[in-house]
Amino acid sequence: MNSIYLKNKNDPFFNKAWQLYIESFPLEERRTLEEQEQLLNKKNYKMLCYIKNDILLSIVFYWKISSYTFLEHFAINSSLRGQSYGSKILEKFIEDNENIVLEIEPITDKISEKRLKFYEKFNFVVNNYEHYQIPFREGEKELRLLLMSQEKPLLDNEYKELYKQLFLSLKQN
Repeated sequence: MNSIYLKNKNDPFFNKAWQLYIESFPLEERRTLEEQEQLLNKKNYKMLCYIKNDILLSIVFYWKISSYTFLEHFAINSSLRGQSYGSKILEKFIEDNENIVLEIEPITDKISEKRLKFYEKFNFVVNNYEHYQIPFREGEKELRLLLMSQEKPLLDNEYKELYKQLFLSLKQN
């Protein structure tokens, strides 16, 4: 298993990564292709893919913000789910990054419950803040999500600073 960073839409795995992104996230949780291309110019944003034998295993899109790693999008190739790739890739990502935070949907069904348990298995905890995803586009509504952090909940001042830095990173062009 190898990891590669995509730097533009001409990279060999970009189209496969983009297709996995579209298939894995609802419209309100994803960007347009043009918006994604613009993000690739930001030094604190990374579009990481895991590959094995020229097969795209996973996408991991994340931000380095202050002392945090904000895991924005994580998805496994749908034809490979249930084969432990998610666990292996998340373990590797945790090994390579510090202070990881991520968002998940509120727990409303078996799928969201399974997602929560998956992250809890890696020592992520739900923060008790009323948290909303910063809208990707003008005019979109905020989306209520749960914020998870590694090992321990964020302190109030840590949460406020992270949210402020996320907002600034997402809104800068």
